[in-house]
Amino acid sequence: MLYPWQEGVWQNWQQLLEQGRLHHAILLVAPQGSGRDVLAKQLAQTVLCQNGVTEPCGMCHSCRLFAAGTHPDFHLLAPVQEGKSIGVDAVRQCNRWAVETSQLGAERIILIDQADAMGEAAANALLKTLEEPPSGCQFILLAASLDNLLPTINSRCNKWRLPMPDEASTQKWVEKQLMQSIKRETVRLNGRAPLATLQFIEQGQDIRYGHLLTAFAAFLQPPFIGLYDVAAQCAAEGHQSLKWLSYFMVDCMKVQQGVTQHLIHCESLPLVQQAAATISPMLLISQIKKANALYQQLDQHSGLNTELLMVDWLTGFMVAPTA
Repeated sequence: MLYPWQEGVWQNWQQLLEQGRLHHAILLVAPQGSGRDVLAKQLAQTVLCQNGVTEPCGMCHSCRLFAAGTHPDFHLLAPVQEGKSIGVDAVRQCNRWAVETSQLGAERIILIDQADAMGEAAANALLKTLEEPPSGCQFILLAASLDNLLPTINSRCNKWRLPMPDEASTQKWVEKQLMQSIKRETVRLNGRAPLATLQFIEQGQDIRYGHLLTAFAAFLQPPFIGLYDVAAQCAAEGHQSLKWLSYFMVDCMKVQQGVTQHLIHCESLPLVQQAAATISPMLLISQIKKANALYQQLDQHSGLNTELLMVDWLTGFMVAPTA
């Protein structure tokens, strides 16, 4: 079952399927939490279906195998671990799948999730297969953005962007799923991605983030009490907490410049205004840069003492003069 915001792209793909003009390499650009895998698998099942052309029949042998997750001609390539890259050896296996004979005598599908997580060597290994695609092999690549994909990969694919619903639509959809009201800033914090917003609330992250935000805003007021409490909360959430706090600090900078519209923290404006009145613009810029650098460090290297590094970053608010 597709989500409402996916219908437009799906209808375009159906036209291409009906006309027999579907490109051998589809690149779907959509953020995590958009349900992009659901749309990609709908396309994959349709291509593999023994009866349907623009919709999977759901009843043929191929559809039953697909639903069971055991279809021999459907191959999924993704990072072994979240946040890790797709290695060259995995792509070489992908290339072997591409030239294999279909076990059901029809198409073969290779779905590459998080294709933007391919390293340069892995992307180059895939390039030749995309340039000279084997007959009967359909590639579907999923990426959050084009920034980390080689231009040569981009140029070999037919690119599609999955539009996210506007804030009001996302909020309404999530509220319908949960049967409760939610904050608009929760939608903004998750880039309007409906499933990401839903998961954020279902996992209680909205509550924990609210506690973190309150503690962080209180810490920013001299004499900077609660440093270790904030560091512990950040460490408990992982390096994602740095991205959240960066959004908060950017909102503080906007308020300092007289901007009060389109803030992510629209329902936490008093906390934003309180921090903006205390911390100097230069210090905010410096701490945002350090937070982004620390985020990258923690994202790329596991096993680091997150809480200690958080303490070191938070100390930066105490050593520079405030406004």
